[in-house]
Amino acid sequence: MFPAFLTTDNLVLAGLALVIVVVAFVLDKVIRRSIARYGKRLNMEPHAINILKLVARIIVAASGVIALMILFKVPTDLFLAGGALTGTAIGFASTQTIGNFLAGFYIMVSRPFMVRDYVKIGDVEGEVKEITINYTKIYTPTYNITEIPNRKVLDSIIINYSGKKDIIDYSFKMGFPHLENRTNKQMIEDCIKPTIEKFYKKHKDVLPKKPEASMLNMDRLGREVSIRMFFPEGKINDFYDLQPELMRDIVHCWDKFKAEKCDGNC
Repeated sequence: MFPAFLTTDNLVLAGLALVIVVVAFVLDKVIRRSIARYGKRLNMEPHAINILKLVARIIVAASGVIALMILFKVPTDLFLAGGALTGTAIGFASTQTIGNFLAGFYIMVSRPFMVRDYVKIGDVEGEVKEITINYTKIYTPTYNITEIPNRKVLDSIIINYSGKKDIIDYSFKMGFPHLENRTNKQMIEDCIKPTIEKFYKKHKDVLPKKPEASMLNMDRLGREVSIRMFFPEGKINDFYDLQPELMRDIVHCWDKFKAEKCDGNC
């Protein structure tokens, strides 16, 4: 004699339940592997791939639970109500954390910048060292790491100075007062360009391209010159050392230029 609960209907239900569990398990494996392959093909960050895997697993698990509840005629309203209450409680308890989580996921997928890019996010400038799910870590010219919450990253203006050939294309401004006895062309040709040429010859082994100078703006108080520099990614400390050095060289030449002691040999 079989136990009373081992009826044909119960055995069929148990078999169907087992099928649902196996299908959910296999589906989870297939989807996670597909996400991994797709993510690698798109060069997505590992954090973003892991998040997609987690979301997929939650969806598959929830679908499996609902299917089992329907099979055993358990009201699904209880499951949905419990999930809604749990989600609401978590949302109220960690609004900022969830906001950073979603912002970090968006940054990893949309990729406005990547690790090793040189960027300016709001008022923070430097090399991107790491992009986590909560923070973007920037290595600044003061040789410190600044962590910016990802929600703030999305709310800020982002400037990415890194080009397609792994070169930092960076420009900075220098202001100069007007001189009665020196024209703009003389200032560029006799002071700034010779200084840049000398600087480039000195650091040619580091610089992929010679810096450039051009007139940017001029008003009654003075004029602004744009200095454009090029640096290879991955050598950010050289950039932090050499950019101030070029500025100092130009200022030194300008001081002589004002005194009419410079003739292209500052």
